[in-house]
Amino acid sequence: MALRPATPSLNALRAFEAAARLGSFARAASELSVTPGAVSQQVANLEARLGITLFDRNGPQLTLREAGRAYLPALQKAFDGIEAATLDLLTHGGSDRKLVIGALPTLATVWLIPRLSRFQNEFPKIRPVIETLSLNFATPDRMPDLGVHQMDVGLYFGNGHWPGFASFKILEEQQVVVAAPGLVSADIRDHARLTGADADILSRFPRLVHTTRPRAWHQWAQVNDVVIHGEPGLGFEHFFMLIEAAKSGMGIALLPRILIEPALAKGDLEIVHDGTLQASDAYYLICDENRQHDPEITAFRQWLLYEAGSGGNEGR
Repeated sequence: MALRPATPSLNALRAFEAAARLGSFARAASELSVTPGAVSQQVANLEARLGITLFDRNGPQLTLREAGRAYLPALQKAFDGIEAATLDLLTHGGSDRKLVIGALPTLATVWLIPRLSRFQNEFPKIRPVIETLSLNFATPDRMPDLGVHQMDVGLYFGNGHWPGFASFKILEEQQVVVAAPGLVSADIRDHARLTGADADILSRFPRLVHTTRPRAWHQWAQVNDVVIHGEPGLGFEHFFMLIEAAKSGMGIALLPRILIEPALAKGDLEIVHDGTLQASDAYYLICDENRQHDPEITAFRQWLLYEAGSGGNEGR
């Protein structure tokens, strides 16, 4: 077993993490069921071991120095990992093979979860765990982070090129304009189609906005040669929120068709404009490039590609 000569004692690290998180030796002592003096001594021992002062002390008040602020996140992540592994072992006895899947919330809810029972039937010894994988489309750097909750794979949206990750195209995205049934009357839709008066629909009804894709309506208008007038309507961070807002009649929405097929089939939404927006990006299954041949990841990838109808030939 490899030695770790630079690693301080676990008790000292726990004392520092608790004190830094809670801002007080007394509160850290209460959480750890020891005395404040014991916590203070452990932190002092840690600082002596490192040769670096981690806190500024002003009586009972503690202020993290820059070194302490830099050290804390890695320790919190490590302790969270230990806690998660322990709970998993206590719950399952370590007998199953867990696959932690990070997925965008609406894609997980609408597309993945309704299909997961088929994966479980085919691979009963693999236990999927679904976590939220966040993504902000408004920022230029949209690198995936599977380190959160120790994810094994992710269902992510983008161009498929992320350094250090293997990616496999699962689904393409086409956005359509929808509304609650009856919100946009057949007469208005027919008039717009016959006269090209798209503004009839776009100006009469609030345009609901996905806040992490703020330019989607403008891109749709440009592709379909439509001029948009007026201010946008209410904004929503996630597609599942936007779907519910559209279903409740709050306005018209631009939504990925793959995420609203159930709502369209049930008659909860209807397409109210012929124009579409084909995304240049797509939904990919991603994993660490060094783990793409792990048995659980391979099984999930092949199953997912089959479910998506891509025939298993889209790997890159």
